[in-house]
Amino acid sequence: MSTIEPSVTAEPKQCSCKGEEQLHSPKHSSSCQCKSHQSEGSKPKHSCGCKHEDHAATEELSQSLIDKLVASLADKNDYQAKLNCFKKHHPSIRIIECSEDDMAEREAFMSASYFDLFLMAKGTSCARLTNSVDLAIGLVIALHEE
Repeated sequence: MSTIEPSVTAEPKQCSCKGEEQLHSPKHSSSCQCKSHQSEGSKPKHSCGCKHEDHAATEELSQSLIDKLVASLADKNDYQAKLNCFKKHHPSIRIIECSEDDMAEREAFMSASYFDLFLMAKGTSCARLTNSVDLAIGLVIALHEE
C-alpha cells in the first residue's frame, strides 16, 4: 500500500539579496530566485570592486602576476585602491612601498610611468633584491618623486 504525502508549498520569503525586496519562493532553503542570482555566467564582484578570481594563500610570484599588477597600477589616480585590491587577493606576496630615493642607484627589475619595481629575494637572513622571478617572494614598489 502506498502512502501519498500531502504536497508542501513553500511560503514566500522576503528576499534580502543585494537590496532587492521582491517576494520569492526558493526551490531549496538555500537557493534564491533573485535576478541578481540568476546570471550564472557573471563573476561576483568583490568588496574592492574587482572581478578577480580568488587565489590560494600560497600563490607564488610569477611574471604574469607581475604584469597584471603593473597593468592594474597604470592609472596613478587609482594606485592605492588597485594596490590594496592586489594585496587582498594575493596575501602570500609580500609588498613594500617606498620612495625611489630609498633604492639609491639600484637597477629596477621593471619601470612604469610613476614607479619602479624591484623583486625581494627568498631567504631567512637580511632582506635582499634579485632579478630572478624564480627566486622572488615579494615586490618593492619605489614611487617616483614628483
